Amino acid sequence: MYVVILGLFYGMFSILTYNSIQIKIEKLEVLEEQYLEKDAQGEVPYSFKQQFAKEYHEYDRLQNRLQSFWMKWVFDFPEFKKP
Repeated sequence: MYVVILGLFYGMFSILTYNSIQIKIEKLEVLEEQYLEKDAQGEVPYSFKQQFAKEYHEYDRLQNRLQSFWMKWVFDFPEFKKP
């Protein structure tokens, strides 16, 4: 009985984490595009760098959680420029 309950919780948290990763992917795609445009112009504000770094680290942290560490090998998550 406990195994079933733990399995349900693990599955639920895995689904929530996967959805969070997908949201971060969408945000990072937009931010990375803007970052590269600003970098090409030579003007990347410090606050923008901080925002990009924060989103990137959150994305990386979500992939390394207990309920999602295996997702890296199952799903093809995009790689982003490291801040």
